[in-house]
Amino acid sequence: MGERGVRNAEVEGSNPFASTIATLPMQCPKCKTENSESIAYCVRCHTPLRYTCPACKHVQRHGGTCEKCGVDFGKYAAMLVFRAQNDAQAGRDKARGRAAIWKQVFLLPLTGGLSLIRYFVGRAKGE
Repeated sequence: MGERGVRNAEVEGSNPFASTIATLPMQCPKCKTENSESIAYCVRCHTPLRYTCPACKHVQRHGGTCEKCGVDFGKYAAMLVFRAQNDAQAGRDKARGRAAIWKQVFLLPLTGGLSLIRYFVGRAKGE
């Protein structure tokens, strides 16, 4: 029996995960469930336990603002949304302009070039 107890102690000591299994240091801020340090979401309520800064990729235990660079997560996300909306609008405007030119080129034989001249005059005036 003494030999077996020594053997079990050796096996437990050789297990690299024994310390993480035995200790559950992270407590969920929402449901107060103890969670392992290695997981990103609470096992009970799925609340994020770690937040990654979108700017500098610093990992921290709370959201809001980054501890390292001071970026506000909400403002950074809103800035990314507005940037994507502006890029999409610029793409639509560019496609609309190309379509208008091609329309005038295709109408050139029917109008004798008059509509194409009107198009370029109106574009020069800023209409």
